[in-house]
Amino acid sequence: MAPYDAGSPVQAPETDFRDVLAHLASGVAIVACWDGDAPRGLLVSSITGLSVAPPRFLFCVRKEAGCHDALLARPDLSVALLGAADEDEALRFASGSRAHERFDPARWRLRRPTPPVFAGGVARAVCRVDAVVDAGSHSIFIVEAEHVGFSPAPALVAWNRGLTAVG
Repeated sequence: MAPYDAGSPVQAPETDFRDVLAHLASGVAIVACWDGDAPRGLLVSSITGLSVAPPRFLFCVRKEAGCHDALLARPDLSVALLGAADEDEALRFASGSRAHERFDPARWRLRRPTPPVFAGGVARAVCRVDAVVDAGSHSIFIVEAEHVGFSPAPALVAWNRGLTAVG
């Protein structure tokens, strides 16, 4: 990638911008909902706090993700901010080949009508979808936390296409 010249903006190729985004450290979370009778979920690294009053998160979901349409169809979902001890759970939700390992009742509370809720993590929230914004290849979900739980521990973050603990 060519060095940035402040005098003339340069449009970087898409692969270069992916490298830039890979070096943006971010917390990781599992977002889950019901899809008919089946629990569905995915790992997101685009989650951020939006406001305290009201208590809101926002996160982005690629429109091609298998869970995208289920999230659009549901007014409620859960968000689990993952801790260092949750790396294996993160990998389950990051890999389509491990989808059959997700939502083990030993690790998940699966009681309808509440969305599936992860028993681990640094924090858990049951949320209502406030808005969905079309952002090209992704949808931005803005959700309001209705119920929260917090268990202080070192966080799990995504950085440089991998997961690492901090704190």
